[in-house]
Amino acid sequence: MKGGVGVKNGLRAALYHSGVLGAWHRWRNRHALTVLMFHRVLPADDPAFPLAEREFTFTLDGFRHTLDFVQRHYSVLSLDALQSACRARARLPRNPLLITFDDGWRDTLDHAWPELVRRRLPAVLFVASELPLLQSARWWQDALVAALAQPGGAERLCRAAGGLVPPASGAGPALAAYLGAMPESERLAWLEAHAPGVLAQVGARQMLTWGELQQLQAHGLAIGGHGHTHSPLTLCFRPQAELRASRGLLEQLQQGVRSMSFPHGAESARLAAQAQVLGFEWIFGSQARLNDVARWGEPLPVLGRIHVPENELTCTQGHIDPARLATFLFFRPQAVVHRGTN
Repeated sequence: MKGGVGVKNGLRAALYHSGVLGAWHRWRNRHALTVLMFHRVLPADDPAFPLAEREFTFTLDGFRHTLDFVQRHYSVLSLDALQSACRARARLPRNPLLITFDDGWRDTLDHAWPELVRRRLPAVLFVASELPLLQSARWWQDALVAALAQPGGAERLCRAAGGLVPPASGAGPALAAYLGAMPESERLAWLEAHAPGVLAQVGARQMLTWGELQQLQAHGLAIGGHGHTHSPLTLCFRPQAELRASRGLLEQLQQGVRSMSFPHGAESARLAAQAQVLGFEWIFGSQARLNDVARWGEPLPVLGRIHVPENELTCTQGHIDPARLATFLFFRPQAVVHRGTN
């Protein structure tokens, strides 16, 4: 078995470093918009790193190597550039790519954005609109993730939520919807009662303040909606209120292009239609696919995004491997964007 894996890895590396994979990608994905999804970026020696959810956290070095790869193989575009091309029904540059971040973590400001600025790369931040208003240092959803990771955590918390029966998506999204319906003070009290000490594990504020959000926008980061409480919209009690509050944040920021992504990747055609009625022009899901933008349609469908992890799928011996990253991204299925008439 090990010999077979070694041959596969060797072949992949040879195809990448010889330029074969890159050439194939330049042809196959020349009209495919790739949208990358990131969450957190932290230096490996940052005190916050051991407490961060590893699946959704990049080391700063890993993020830099990923951007090296992106700049080598893609044309990185801004949301404004996409909007202009869509309205003009114009062709995008070959192998277009959009960089996005979810949630509203403060380390986007501290670590990810400076690296993007240094390289002159645009990006979009999808932020839950209640985050700048929250008082707790630890984001309640991060505390919930930590509580769920405790032995027997999911069963204990579901019982505390009145015998909540989680859907197929798991206990996390269901509990996020349950707690998202509460005011912040009640959420925090509930978490402290049923997962004592979990909130106190983080002492410094995790999420962006209103002033920091404005600072990022003023320096060129596009802001999009990500719900209000970051509850999954398919499970929360008032999805339209979440969408309206999210739109309200973009109005306050005077964000020109109205975009959003679905919290937890929980999407549906009905919710997408409601979001379009409320004025969201660009709607992103979490389906790991490429978007064929050879022609534009109206309205645009929900666009696919690819969550990029820093793990065995993209790394060799703990470091980003461009050959693995190439096979992780280049072979994704494509979905057409030209629904409707042109």
